[in-house]
Amino acid sequence: MQARYVPGAPNPWFARHKYHGIPINRNIKPIAECKLHHCVGPAATVERAIGVPILTPEHLWGTFQVEAENILTIDGSLEGNDRERNKRINAAYAKLWLADNRFQWAGLAAFASKQVGCGLLHSAEVSAKNRRVREQVQQAFATYPGAGASTMVQSGTQAAAQYMYKKLGFGNAHLFLDIYPLHRFFMERGWEEFSTYLAKRQNEKYPIYWAVDRNKLRFGTPFDEIRDGFMQINSENLALSVEQIAQHEQVNILQKIMYNDPVLQKLLAMNQYAWATGFPTGDYEEIQLTLSAECKPKQGFTAWFSRAKGAELWVVEQRMEFVLAAARQFHKLLHSPERPYVEASIRAIAAGGGVV
Repeated sequence: MQARYVPGAPNPWFARHKYHGIPINRNIKPIAECKLHHCVGPAATVERAIGVPILTPEHLWGTFQVEAENILTIDGSLEGNDRERNKRINAAYAKLWLADNRFQWAGLAAFASKQVGCGLLHSAEVSAKNRRVREQVQQAFATYPGAGASTMVQSGTQAAAQYMYKKLGFGNAHLFLDIYPLHRFFMERGWEEFSTYLAKRQNEKYPIYWAVDRNKLRFGTPFDEIRDGFMQINSENLALSVEQIAQHEQVNILQKIMYNDPVLQKLLAMNQYAWATGFPTGDYEEIQLTLSAECKPKQGFTAWFSRAKGAELWVVEQRMEFVLAAARQFHKLLHSPERPYVEASIRAIAAGGGVV
């Protein structure tokens, strides 16, 4: 049976939204609960008026943004703790799909974000390994001339792994801050209000966390792919909805905040060469997406990026070919006897599992 979210109805994944049933531009509180204020009227007369809070589109968007930020807040901060934050992002995407199976992009994103977690784990392990080797060599040969030069490889690899770790965490978090509230608004308010008020999300009326240079990407930009993707969800053209939202995810967001970075491009090129040739061994990361809760590839459930030495993950066309192949594989599995396994994996991710 396909899961379908019904606003206001009991749901194991989402609590009833506090503004459920209140129309846009209507009062949030009953008039009897509103405060009476004194104000200056015509001819400087003192009059009384009732201050009535109104549910504006901007206010409503703000509630979903706060919900996303609360998921990412750890010990009062939205910085650091990238691996723990990744687990929360994975779980949040998984819950979107479990609550409403029309959110097929979110189901795929639970696996893709889990794969980012695998990359974070790999980067952390590479950094730690090279730090240990560097410290051991420096300690053993501290009195020898040129001892520092002997650890240049380890120092460089450690720095590269740390940079990759930082960029993965940054992209993971900011994509979530962009796209999770879009799903939540749609599921709570429906297509008509989503379409009507999408442009109202980009405003200065409520504070948001967005650590991206505004010249690169302004928060809440109402790209056409967003509207097109959710229109396809509303029409239940789910495979097409995934393509449209993936285009938004990869081109409008991640390309601007991650893949246009020349340092990241160089690191990805080095990783690609090492993966394709096997040299140097041990420090490269395979570029793949496994549609299970684990990091390791699984036959029939894994999509692979090109293993050609010159393949460039940061090039949109090459990356989209990989992403859309994974999307097609996910769609096929959901309509096959393997669906229970896929759903069990998503439930495991929703419970905080995966990345092993």
